[in-house]
Amino acid sequence: MEERPLLDQEEFGDVVEERLEQLGGIEELSREGMEIRFRWHGRAVVSELEHFYNAYRRSPAQLESILQSLEAAVRSFAPDRGQELWDELEDRIYPMIKPATMLLEVAERNLPQLVYRPFLADLIICYVIDEPESVAYINEEHLKTWGVLETTIYTKAVDNLRTKTLKPGMAQVVGEGNQMLFIYSTSDGYDASRILLTDVLNEWAALLPGNLVLGIPNRDFLIGFSDANPEILQRIAMQIAQDAYKLDYGLSDQLWTVKQGQILIYEYDWSSSERKN
Repeated sequence: MEERPLLDQEEFGDVVEERLEQLGGIEELSREGMEIRFRWHGRAVVSELEHFYNAYRRSPAQLESILQSLEAAVRSFAPDRGQELWDELEDRIYPMIKPATMLLEVAERNLPQLVYRPFLADLIICYVIDEPESVAYINEEHLKTWGVLETTIYTKAVDNLRTKTLKPGMAQVVGEGNQMLFIYSTSDGYDASRILLTDVLNEWAALLPGNLVLGIPNRDFLIGFSDANPEILQRIAMQIAQDAYKLDYGLSDQLWTVKQGQILIYEYDWSSSERKN
């Protein structure tokens, strides 16, 4: 029996879309890269297909079982999130940094507006409910139903992310001195969002000569490093710029730093190699 060629990511996504279209209650289905979006019984859902695709690559013969698992994950999303569930949900709420253009996409699709707060460099902080293999974005209707404020959501989301982050082994630390690198690359969906944990960043800064510089080229990567060596600074900055445009879930080619507990855009005069921060 001739084996079927291995599906690439695009082909796998097409198969998933076709499968989801067969489920009752799926509306406004769209896909960008390995991120698929739809409304499930009126509720906006974003699902990351990377986990399922990796499982398929490991065992191509199990494609049907993998698709069934994805269906089960979708069916596990409760259509309604009532006020009585706030206490149950609050420990599963996390912040997620996204391009501000996402707000336009939501408006164009006539979906309830997301709950968010502006960040910097055309980015925003959204909030999600962490679901099995996916996330559900929190919108303004959730706040009305739950009777909570955006400030409450922000505080709880960052606290949850801090608890999740401070587990041993989450951060990678390599090198020493002005070559030391701090990296979050866990692929849990919240690596870039960890730039909000300024207490953690202050600990990094205390270990480095010069200033702490940060990069979040895409959703699944946060790097911290020193600006004491201009050559290293420029090399890493160029890599961040490249990754921001070529990697999935790209965010920003901007550099960042932390000053007095605040995240700021890092400015550097490349022509004179003098820091402005």
